[in-house]
Formats: sequence, structure tokens, C-alpha cells
Amino acid sequence: MWHMYGYGFNYAWLWMLGFSLIKILAVIGLVILFIRLINRDRIDSYKHSSKAMEILKEKYAKGEISEEEYKHKKKILRS
Repeated sequence: MWHMYGYGFNYAWLWMLGFSLIKILAVIGLVILFIRLINRDRIDSYKHSSKAMEILKEKYAKGEISEEEYKHKKKILRS
């Protein structure tokens, strides 16, 4: 009866707010996922570079490469 006179409660704004929050949370979730994927690639790259550096140090320590070659390859790995 109250709806006829314009005094009724309209909950459409509540539904719009709820769906807007769901959309915002979905976008935030995608951004977090994207950031984690980027950081995972960086961490994998760092691990690979770190392992290469350890191998280079071992070769230098064993005398398999000269100091000049060690410094040159070290410079390449760090860039």
C-alpha cells in the first residue's frame, strides 16, 4: 500500500552497491594476480642469475678461468 504513494522502500540502490563492490573486488583481485605473476618472473630471474654467479665463482676458484674473464663475466651477469 505504501508503494502507491511513493513512501515505499526501494532497495535497488543496495543491489547496485553490492554489484559495484563485487566489480571493485574483482578488479583488485586481477591486479594482485598480475603483480604476483610479474614478481614471480623477477624472482625466477634472480635465482637463475644467482646460480650462474655461484658457478662462475666456482670456476674462478678452481682456476678454470682467469681473473680477467671472471670480472668480464661477472659484469655481464650483473647487468
